[in-house]
Amino acid sequence: MSDNKLGDFIKDLRSKRSLGLRETAARIGKSATYLSKIESGIELSPTEEVIRQLATVLDGNFDEMMRLAGRLPADITEAIRSDPGMPAFLRRARNESFTSEELMKVLDEKKKK
Repeated sequence: MSDNKLGDFIKDLRSKRSLGLRETAARIGKSATYLSKIESGIELSPTEEVIRQLATVLDGNFDEMMRLAGRLPADITEAIRSDPGMPAFLRRARNESFTSEELMKVLDEKKKK
């Protein structure tokens, strides 16, 4: 992948699903020119809603696409801002090398009890 990680990812998903640029753009209510700019890296900051629509149309992982765009979804940002302990929790998890999979497993096990 080039430095345009999100654009490359979108283009790859389109290719794997045999969807043309125009068809994909029409499905998200945008112009083919706009989508082409995202894929080529000219437009580097599509809105969260555009990324969500692309994830839906292309059956892609929204969170991964936001990560590739270098952004956090609004609901995650709000969760971090609304809980004063969340930044410390995330730093501790990172410093202790917990992966998201490990933390999800802990939550799943707690839910089972």
